Amino acid sequence: MSYINFNNMKIIIFFLTLLSFSLSQDNNLTIELKNGNKISGELLNKTDSTYSLKTEFGELVIPKKDISLVSDGSFTNNLKTVKKPSFLNSYFMAKQKQISLNQQARWRSIYGTMLAGNILYGAGIPYLLDLDQTAEQYVGFRLLVFAASFSLSSSYTRNMDLPIGRSYLQYAGASLGFFSIAPIVSFVGLDKWKEFDPDSKIALTYTMVSVPYGALLADRAYSKWNLSNGQSFLISLGVNLGTLNTVGAIQQTDWDRWSKDNPENFARWTTSLVYAGALLGGKYAKDIALKSPSISEGDVAFLNTSMGLGYLNSILLGYAMDLKHYKDQTMLSLAGINGFLFLANSLNKKYGSLSQGQENIIALGVGSAYFAWLGIAMLTQYDYKERSARYIDVASLTAGWYFSRKNVSSELSTNENIFNKKDDLALKINPIIVNQNRKLVPGVSVNLFF
Repeated sequence: MSYINFNNMKIIIFFLTLLSFSLSQDNNLTIELKNGNKISGELLNKTDSTYSLKTEFGELVIPKKDISLVSDGSFTNNLKTVKKPSFLNSYFMAKQKQISLNQQARWRSIYGTMLAGNILYGAGIPYLLDLDQTAEQYVGFRLLVFAASFSLSSSYTRNMDLPIGRSYLQYAGASLGFFSIAPIVSFVGLDKWKEFDPDSKIALTYTMVSVPYGALLADRAYSKWNLSNGQSFLISLGVNLGTLNTVGAIQQTDWDRWSKDNPENFARWTTSLVYAGALLGGKYAKDIALKSPSISEGDVAFLNTSMGLGYLNSILLGYAMDLKHYKDQTMLSLAGINGFLFLANSLNKKYGSLSQGQENIIALGVGSAYFAWLGIAMLTQYDYKERSARYIDVASLTAGWYFSRKNVSSELSTNENIFNKKDDLALKINPIIVNQNRKLVPGVSVNLFF
């Protein structure tokens, strides 16, 4: 009898240990959504249709139909309890890991590195070292640096998870690193800097360091904050928006008179303010992004497109209203950009999240609405050169934008479409207004991205 009790006790202990281990593994989950977003948190509840997670942003209920992958770290922990895998198993495990990586933007990182390597280092190193080279040798050196940049970046990113959002942030960091020299030179004073650095070699050396350093800091932030594609895109958009708003605000001052009366002081403050505006825009967007873990790349792409539409509408309205002063046009442009950004965000909240492909459908809808109005104008022989036609331009573009966003079904995000593939192929057709001989003429811009 005691023998039976002893074995029962062993069974109980075994199952209690197994249960505690299982609970410790399942308690923390990382969920990857079908739109590319990642959400990490403590598992509160799991049903047949949903997961409930406690995150730093509060409790989130995630439908299983929107989930592509659930990870709890159990695979890594289980490896500690099994034998060392064989060579073949290790090989196939490594291949499986490589296949599971999201490397949609790997080519962007490689291309950006090659471009920076050729321009910044291929031309910069011979200049810094005062190398006496013929034109042929100079070109040859740049080509070697170009090829070496490919080899280094390709090897570095081979096993790196590189979704497109990560590349957005890397480019934003590299851009901030590149332009950071401007406020430094401006604050010292251009004339004094020329005395200090007559050949601009110090400025060039600084830039050669600041560009990769900026990209590295941005990449560290991406990993530290565990950002999704949409969150990364939003932060980079915030940098651009901060820059635009700061430039627009400066133009509302007497900057033209200031630039003439005291050009050095003007350059000192404007470059510093614009750079600070870019940083603050990125900081503000980061705060919003961290509070919006479910924001998708398509959502942010729609915000970006809407800002462009707001700017285009402001130009058309400015022409229709016959605005003469640049301050009036600048104020109207700022209102258009920020106003349509606000409206686009409201539409995203109202109609749900967008996939990357859906934003392209909306852009096509904008173009179609404009073409419809243009076709009617031609058929009715309406004078397109009239200022009143600009109001109809704005109305058609805005109507196409609104109704296309409204009519894009939320169910479409779960379906595969031609714009949501790994090869990152996209076709954009946009209406444009061309100034030809001081007359506005309608046109079409066709762009193929691959």
